[in-house]
Amino acid sequence: METTLSEGVEQWLAPMADSIDELATCTLGLDGATVEPCGTQVPRGLVGAYVGLVGDNAALQLGVIADPATCAELARALLCMEPEDELSDEDMADAMNEVANIVGGGVKRRMVDVDPSLKLGLPVFINGFVQPTHALETAVATVTLGPYDGHLLILRHRI
Repeated sequence: METTLSEGVEQWLAPMADSIDELATCTLGLDGATVEPCGTQVPRGLVGAYVGLVGDNAALQLGVIADPATCAELARALLCMEPEDELSDEDMADAMNEVANIVGGGVKRRMVDVDPSLKLGLPVFINGFVQPTHALETAVATVTLGPYDGHLLILRHRI
């Protein structure tokens, strides 16, 4: 079945799951990622990086979020650091932004047939709660990358 933009925000979860799996295996050297959809409720108390993906027919924010300790460990893994190596908050945010950027690029590549106009924005690290409004559709999934647990978050603007 062909995917179309008239489908719900959930259509973006599969390409996001494939992208994070690719990141886990190709970049982090892990055995892959396990992704399980868990509804629309945005988790509280987590931090992470978001990247925009905008086209003629879609405007989304893709987030990779976790608790601060997990974000630090993912950052260390991306930067090929040892667990005991010191990691500044700025370096952690930069590394998590790169994680979101890699995942966002993978989603864009996988969805090009659905919307060839998609463009990837610049990632931003957010240390706080994202409050969805009536203008947003949300999809949330848990993600496990080896020893790391977090969430994938998709916010789609109704346009």
